[in-house]
Amino acid sequence: MKKHQVKIVESIQETPNVKRVRLSKPDNFNFLPGQWIGVCCADFHENGTSRPLRRAFSIASFTDEPFIELCVARGKALSAHLQDLSVGSEVIIDGPFGLFWLKPAEKYLFIAGGTGIAPFMPMIKQALDEKKKITLIYSVKTEADVIYADKLDEFENDGNFKLVLTFTYDSCSDLAHEHKRVPVFLNKYYEQEQQAYVCGPDAFVDDVKEKLIDLGQEEKKIFVDKWD
Repeated sequence: MKKHQVKIVESIQETPNVKRVRLSKPDNFNFLPGQWIGVCCADFHENGTSRPLRRAFSIASFTDEPFIELCVARGKALSAHLQDLSVGSEVIIDGPFGLFWLKPAEKYLFIAGGTGIAPFMPMIKQALDEKKKITLIYSVKTEADVIYADKLDEFENDGNFKLVLTFTYDSCSDLAHEHKRVPVFLNKYYEQEQQAYVCGPDAFVDDVKEKLIDLGQEEKKIFVDKWD
């Protein structure tokens, strides 16, 4: 897969812990909503080696936007480094990769945890453009941790889109529809004819997938994207 050297063109503080990092888009770079790219920095190496550290990031931008947007949470290693890079800094990308993209269906159930919202942004746009019905369940700790709040508000103007927010660390916010872990209330929003997509940390995805199967969802109609 060809590698591209690109520049950071914008870095936006989205939440206290997350930045939206926009990269210049190489000519003829195409991707399917839901796919990811590999990112590495030539000057940032794996511990004790001369090999640049590489990490996967889902593409959060729409296919027709002139940049590649990533949701970068402040964490360890490369994520923290990317958050600290200034506009104009160069990084190396490869891809796109992944099979986490929309398969034909009339109804979709999207379930995101934290920065797992990233691949769903272009997927939601694609599904709405195709007049499909979507329920998005989005789990974060508190109201301050909601990523893409403005865009989600815009999506809600479409009658085919339903947003369910759950805040697991904030039981007082009026913005949330739920205040529990997703498996506890999933039965309220699950429909058997939905095709299900789940993205987030390992444990979150595993718990949600197990609950979907308990509710009767066929495993072949559950698509997941997860990380450690």
